Amino acid sequence: MIDPITLSPMTYAAHAEDALDLATRAADYVTLEVGHAPDAGYVTGFFSATTPGLSEDFLQHFAIMEGTAMSGMVCIAKGYEFPEDWWIGLLLIDPAFRGRGIGRKVLRSLRERARRQDVAMLKLSVLQANPCGLRFWRREGFVHHRDAPALPGSDGHDRVVLKYLL
Repeated sequence: MIDPITLSPMTYAAHAEDALDLATRAADYVTLEVGHAPDAGYVTGFFSATTPGLSEDFLQHFAIMEGTAMSGMVCIAKGYEFPEDWWIGLLLIDPAFRGRGIGRKVLRSLRERARRQDVAMLKLSVLQANPCGLRFWRREGFVHHRDAPALPGSDGHDRVVLKYLL
């Protein structure tokens, strides 16, 4: 039986080393996203990269704990693109824990939190180069919102923006 998951708040000051350890274990995705192995800069970005028009105060970071093991991490930007929306900036799961329903459990927890705070919609973007991620989100009820082609000067990734109406 899979232990229940909990979302434990994270901060850069207290959890940068844990975040780097998790990112290193999930280097397959990190390398796909940023083009190199995870490093301190990747972790700094996880904790500080804001969406347009919002400050770091709108970000929430959680360690995904299965029992005593950190199986992943997730970042939420509250109020992006609209004040009543939440943007899931990253859901990163250790490959050793994938395929065990953790992503579904995390999403259930995020939906419950969002509903309690009168959030209208969850949104996120998926790299087109990540078909497994795209299948996961669609299976969980997210639908196409728009395409987001790579812009000059960006990381070069085309993305698909998905939404989930609460």
